[in-house]
Amino acid sequence: MRLHVGNLNYSSWSIRPWFFVHAKGIPCEVSVLYMEEASFGEKVAGVSPSKRVPSLELPDGSVVWDSFAIGLTLAELFPEAGVFPSDPRTRRLVYSACAEMHSSFADMRRVLTCNARRRYAKDAWRALVASEGVDVDAAKVLADCARVEEIFATLLEASGGPFLGGSSFGFVDAYFVPVLSRFRTYAIPVSPVTERYKQTIEAMPAHASWLAIAAAEAHTIPKYEYDLPSA
Repeated sequence: MRLHVGNLNYSSWSIRPWFFVHAKGIPCEVSVLYMEEASFGEKVAGVSPSKRVPSLELPDGSVVWDSFAIGLTLAELFPEAGVFPSDPRTRRLVYSACAEMHSSFADMRRVLTCNARRRYAKDAWRALVASEGVDVDAAKVLADCARVEEIFATLLEASGGPFLGGSSFGFVDAYFVPVLSRFRTYAIPVSPVTERYKQTIEAMPAHASWLAIAAAEAHTIPKYEYDLPSA
């Protein structure tokens, strides 16, 4: 298999399947298409029908695009990997959480963009919503963050933790890795439940590998690099 991804520092949708296959040791070649390069559009059109990353190229030549579809495909191909919980009730919660991540949190994602390399001072991000022409207010961003934390609390209680789907790391955890990174990057205050879960994810070897790769990427995308006070 070959997984085509964007910059692993910035592309939150790419981070999700990359993190999962890396954490689970699923054999998969990774092809990084840097989003700021002039040739990105041509390259991504050649590997993804949606002209977006990520996409997964299978050995038979077929292509799966969209991160959640990739997760469902990995569950078919690698049932032993525990992509999704075996318990039906928990699995439905996990599906719902992944789907909500897809369809929601537009204000959080627009303001608190993914940038694993940066560490901004607490509340520095508020200057972004105060900028001229930004049609978002801080309350909406924080409401999105609060809803994410509510999802964490619901799934951890239902599954028993320490991961969202239960005792082992699953695709839903990979789905929220970029959100946890946003909380860290922008110093968003979180509940004790979220903090424990965040520490569980950050203790994984895959998390350290991801941060190292993100830090080593020489590419930068100016619109995701804010001129804000650092922590």
